[in-house]
Amino acid sequence: MNYKILFTSIILIGTLVFSACNILGGSSSSSGTDPIGGDPTPLGAVGNSFDIPAFPGTSDRVVEVIARDGNISTIQGSVTVSNPMILEMAKSLPYLEVEGDKVSGSQDFRITDKGIQNVYDDGKTLTLVNYDAKKGDTYSLKRDGHTIRRKVQEVSSEDDFMWGFMYIKVIEIEETGSGIPGLSSVVYYANHRFGIVGFDVHYEDGSTTYGYVYSDNNNR
Repeated sequence: MNYKILFTSIILIGTLVFSACNILGGSSSSSGTDPIGGDPTPLGAVGNSFDIPAFPGTSDRVVEVIARDGNISTIQGSVTVSNPMILEMAKSLPYLEVEGDKVSGSQDFRITDKGIQNVYDDGKTLTLVNYDAKKGDTYSLKRDGHTIRRKVQEVSSEDDFMWGFMYIKVIEIEETGSGIPGLSSVVYYANHRFGIVGFDVHYEDGSTTYGYVYSDNNNR
């Protein structure tokens, strides 16, 4: 919930929901920084909320869409953090506010029936998922001295990802280069109907935390 999961996204709950174009037919030559096409969907509608149940070291998680302008939605999140490592990571992110063990923040995303992109304060964009992606597609953007890279690792050809009480097809995207202290990489799982549905957070100490994302609204 980058959710940096939706959704980056996907989210350190903040990182992950906040992490987070006219894509050229799945061509790996596309940087993923051109505005994605498509029409707005209920996933980005004001009032839509996202649930990330049982994310270790956190509680009182609230993530919802608070505004939409065209196909750009503002997602706001808040969480209580009991894991000291996650709390320190949150303090290093300028777009998050930390007061004691409370972490909050917001970020813009372009959410359409073509995919999801981060939309940064300077107007630059970076694709999180393109629903027409091909394995090997890469998207990258240099920010604050770091180059964020997202690469499509797998595209399901059958329903093989367990989500809730069913199996669904997913696109698996690995993100590296965020420059967040203690974070090695984040792997996002996305579905054309449900958006970001899960993520794996890989830390520099070798540990991994897994999370699922459930949206009240779905793409139609």
